Amino acid sequence: MDRNQKLKKNELDAYEQSIEDALEYKKLKRPSAAKQTKVRVAAKAKLRELKSARANIRMREDDLEAICAMAEQAGMPYQTLINHIIHLYVTGQLINSQEVKKMVDAGIFGKRKTSNS
Repeated sequence: MDRNQKLKKNELDAYEQSIEDALEYKKLKRPSAAKQTKVRVAAKAKLRELKSARANIRMREDDLEAICAMAEQAGMPYQTLINHIIHLYVTGQLINSQEVKKMVDAGIFGKRKTSNS
């Protein structure tokens, strides 16, 4: 790609340029108090809607105590930690570190190349 093509590719159209210009802080205008209030109310309503699901569960007391201790160490409420654990599980992001260690020890994963090797 020659230099002229690179310059044309990086040129902004009118809409993009208006966004770029609006990002200059001197040109930005603070929303009116009424608009700010309207946005706050809408945001709070959306948060209530997103957090509307409720679940009650029974669990072993020692598991709950362990979760409470972990949450305290992390500086968060235990309900938040439980919610986070459930979210990781349902999104497939929760891993069993002991199983991963077994797989590493068994040689399932190749050794990492280090900068020294």
